[in-house]
Amino acid sequence: MNFYNKFLFFYFLIAFNISADELTINITGQNKEGILNLAIYNNEEAYNRSVKGEGRSEGGFFSGIDSFIELKESHKFIINVPEGIYAIALFIDSNKNMKIDKNFLGIPKEQYGFSNNAMGNLSGPSFEQAKFQVKGNSIQNIKLK
Repeated sequence: MNFYNKFLFFYFLIAFNISADELTINITGQNKEGILNLAIYNNEEAYNRSVKGEGRSEGGFFSGIDSFIELKESHKFIINVPEGIYAIALFIDSNKNMKIDKNFLGIPKEQYGFSNNAMGNLSGPSFEQAKFQVKGNSIQNIKLK
């Protein structure tokens, strides 16, 4: 490797490490396997639309995970994100129909969770309740309901 290539390698290594902080998401309390639908929002309006059941929009949706997870006591995900304010909404789609199923009263039949383990009153929690700051290495422990 010549000097120029070594310089570029170290430049990108340092630049990458400076630009991203590490967010660790620990999920516990799972009782059925299924598809984890996890969304990380950096925009209040987009988060609130999603929690009201209007679906994910590209604007304000920072990152996400849509992946099958086996039934385990806990799951750990590590995501690199820029420093900022975020909120997480997730659910386990146990029947793989890509939506959170609810009973006739509107109560979710599939497991769900939010950052800060926030809970709303007769609805999902607001962005204010679920928001958290990522600055350096941050951890969100979410217990599924």
